[in-house]
Amino acid sequence: MEEWLDKPHVVLVGRSNVGKSSLINMLLGKKVVAVSKDPGRTRRVTFIPFGEKVYLVDVPGYGYARVSHREREAWRRMMEEYFSRYGELIKWVFLLIDSRVGVTPLDVQMIEWLHYRKLPYKVVLTKVDAATQDEISSAIKSVRKHTTVEILFTSSREGKGKKELLQYCLD
Repeated sequence: MEEWLDKPHVVLVGRSNVGKSSLINMLLGKKVVAVSKDPGRTRRVTFIPFGEKVYLVDVPGYGYARVSHREREAWRRMMEEYFSRYGELIKWVFLLIDSRVGVTPLDVQMIEWLHYRKLPYKVVLTKVDAATQDEISSAIKSVRKHTTVEILFTSSREGKGKKELLQYCLD
């Protein structure tokens, strides 16, 4: 039996280049996953041990990435299979949204899909250190048009939001 099957999963999803890798490194307090300016570097479901109680699960981003349609379709099937097979292990899904961009049509699809699958999730606005107050306000409004779940605010560069995310991961 795979060892990652015996602990809850906290899954990070979001569009390519939203800051998933940086957020994972911030939560772990060290560089565990590579950070790249090129979108689409995460190409498989990755299980990262997080303390004794949980696994962080990094999945490929959706949206822009310089990959073929065939590879993008393979990522979609891989994610569908992961969520179908291991959904009962999912403690939380963190849906990452860039605070400078707000909700994209692909984020709306993900919100609808999370609701359809009845998965517990939180919206995590990333890169708040690089966003203006107007951009953050606009991002919050765009999130609220589509969901009422809690919104968490993070900056991987400044460590903002780490304590709040850790509470959800480790409690």
